[in-house]
Amino acid sequence: MELESRTLFAMRGFPQKRCVRARGTEVRLGIGGNQKSSLACFWHLLSALSRNPRICIVATSPIYHNPPFGFVQQPWFYNATITLRTCLSLRTFFALTSYLERRFGRARKRAFQNAPRTLDIDILFFGALFVNTPSLRIPHRQWANRESVLVPLLFEKS
Repeated sequence: MELESRTLFAMRGFPQKRCVRARGTEVRLGIGGNQKSSLACFWHLLSALSRNPRICIVATSPIYHNPPFGFVQQPWFYNATITLRTCLSLRTFFALTSYLERRFGRARKRAFQNAPRTLDIDILFFGALFVNTPSLRIPHRQWANRESVLVPLLFEKS
């Protein structure tokens, strides 16, 4: 699917509202990618998360197609948000998201910052935790300044 302008659209699993009475910590994820396989990665990510018995998907946003920032000479991005509940610890959940990024083709070492990617998973919020380490910052450092996060959050079916 190649779009020419900022667009919100639906695809299998996006948007949706699922279980709302699940226990555990509420987590908000921002996901993005700008490769041809990114939309397939979104669906496979949602499927992988749904199969984990310690994770319950609460809601997802529509997909948002928008221009890149930073390095702008690259394809436009697809972005979405996922709200879930989990009884996993932050450390375990972060390891899982890193594994899933690699599983769906994201190289940890990129050619340059903001390089094109198949799938990027950002933990925007993890309950009420505030974390500031070299490898992880929660809430996500730039979430409130990124159209690619704010627009999907605004339209998430929660």
